[in-house]
Amino acid sequence: MTEDDFLEKLFSRLPGMPPQLAVPPGDDCAGFRIGPDLLLLAAVDQVVAGRHYGTGPGGPAPELVGRKLLARNLSDIAAMGGTARYCLVAAGFAPECGEEWLRRFFEGILGLAAEYKVAMIGGDLSSTLSESVSSLTILGEVRESIVLTRGGARPGDLLFATGAFGRSLATGHHLTFRPRCSEGAWIAERRFADAMIDVSDGLLLDAWRICRSSGTALRIDFEAVPRRTGETELREALTDGEDYELLFSVPAEKAAALEREWPFRETTISHIGVFVAAERSEVQGPDGIPIPMKGAGFDHFERPKNR
Repeated sequence: MTEDDFLEKLFSRLPGMPPQLAVPPGDDCAGFRIGPDLLLLAAVDQVVAGRHYGTGPGGPAPELVGRKLLARNLSDIAAMGGTARYCLVAAGFAPECGEEWLRRFFEGILGLAAEYKVAMIGGDLSSTLSESVSSLTILGEVRESIVLTRGGARPGDLLFATGAFGRSLATGHHLTFRPRCSEGAWIAERRFADAMIDVSDGLLLDAWRICRSSGTALRIDFEAVPRRTGETELREALTDGEDYELLFSVPAEKAAALEREWPFRETTISHIGVFVAAERSEVQGPDGIPIPMKGAGFDHFERPKNR
């Protein structure tokens, strides 16, 4: 069973959702109606020592670990086209993480929070018997009339991506990436996209999640996928994950305007595929042959050595 399989079964057991819930479980954020055309966005994500970052003498600075914890949650808000407002941190730290380590960890969170105008409003601290586990809950907002989910892609839409992919761990990108909050909000506000997701578990796997939620298939153009370095192999770009770029479906008639009006000079966008009608939700190669999803991205249930 994959992580997606387990969650699908779990969600089917949940009781009826309240009418105020506009975006139910299964997306980058949940979305609650809190006013006329206004949603409260809520998401939670974590970083685990030895999975999401290395430990020991070669491990990253505590500031970068804290920064990553907030940044990957900001990326979830970006994928909905929203604006982040508040966060809460619940963390259990390993015995070797002393007061100085904790101080620097929270400096990483607070520094990025100030940059993105996010207020830390609470949380909980504890200790563990082994590795550290840190969790952050983020709250944001977006107009319901423009919110983007994974489920809106239609046959004929083009798949666009921000940035580049692959070798995120090897290059340190996973610790220093800039969440695409401004880009996501602009895409939503200008209504250029039908669906959107951020890439955390791998381009292929997260693109398939759009297909599954939208009831469509995707034909991807391998040669158009931008790679992070000149040495990055196609397989790495497609499956490594930890890129935190945005994938979004764009109606074909809006693509030219999107590329013409795109205002973010430091963030590239690339057309890398097209959504097509199919009997099953799948990602296809340029030849139309389905790509197996096993091994197409990161899955916690496969228990790899690290993230």
